[in-house]
Amino acid sequence: MEEMNWTQQQVAERLGCSQQYVSRMVKGGENLTLEILSNIEDALGIVIFE
Repeated sequence: MEEMNWTQQQVAERLGCSQQYVSRMVKGGENLTLEILSNIEDALGIVIFE
């Protein structure tokens, strides 16, 4: 988010979730599944795992 200068709200809109959910992910309060990580990659246009 920082590199792209995006807010949590902007990321939430791209992921189709709430800003609160993004906040919990950023703080480590959510267990991220491979499916969620894949959705994040697609929504942000990044590669987490190669």
